Order: sequence, then structure tokens, then C-alpha cells
Amino acid sequence: MDIRRFDARDSAAVLQLFKETILSVNLRDYTKEQCEVWANSFSDIEALEERLDKSLTYIAEFDGKIVGFGNVNGFGEIDLLYVHKTFQRRGIASALLRKFETDAKSDGFSELTTEVSITARPFFESIGYQVEAKQVKIVRECEFINFRMKKELL
Repeated sequence: MDIRRFDARDSAAVLQLFKETILSVNLRDYTKEQCEVWANSFSDIEALEERLDKSLTYIAEFDGKIVGFGNVNGFGEIDLLYVHKTFQRRGIASALLRKFETDAKSDGFSELTTEVSITARPFFESIGYQVEAKQVKIVRECEFINFRMKKELL
């Protein structure tokens, strides 16, 4: 697996990975309606591209295929972190997070924060993130439970 910086040419593949992952992996913790709203939360590919361009974004590739991506904004918050539905539990998210944590420490951050789904919470807890708060988010009149988490960077 290779990890590299995001390029605008990755946008279509990243958007597809985002949607497919939510519509399959997150169905065990959210309703079909919630997953459809979530998967379609970007109005268009340009909205996603702009969000990723404004942050530190990495792409994980395996045999030339994008299998994961994530980004951290300028406030030390992990914004998005997704792994392709058929590449779950292979260390991809962990590798992306290690990269973010190393970069954040180099940039002077003492912690990283994030908002994670019910599905992602056990993974984040397993690598040292702690729940600060349970939250209810409203997206397009649809209610979602997620968790605000943080990790101290040592």
C-alpha cells in the first residue's frame, strides 16, 4: 500500500469510495435512509474537491486503486476518513491516521480531534482516541448520532 497526497484527479474515485462505503459498511449502525442522506451529503464533486483541497488530504492506494482517503483541517481535526468497503480491517485507516498524527506533531499540534460515526467509534477507541461527547447531528432533516473524540499526541 502507498500513501500519497490528494490530487484533484482523484476526486471522482474518492467520491465513489465515500458513497459506497457509507451505503454498505455503515448500514449495520444507521438506517438505509440515514445512509442515503449521508452518502449524498456532497452536493457535487466540486464541493468534495474544494473540501479536500483546503486541508491536508492523503490517499491510500493498493495496486494503483484508491482504497482509502482522509483529511485533517488546519485546526487539527480529522475531517473525513474512509476505507473502501472491500479493504476494511487491513490497516489502511491506521496507516492514514499515523501519517496524520506524525504531521500534526511536526506542525505543533498536541492533540487531534474528530467526529466519528457509531461504526467508527470502536476503531478510534482501539487506537487511543477518547469520547468527549455523544452528539446528535441533523443533515437534510435526518438525525444522526455521532461522537466527538480526541487523542493527545505524545
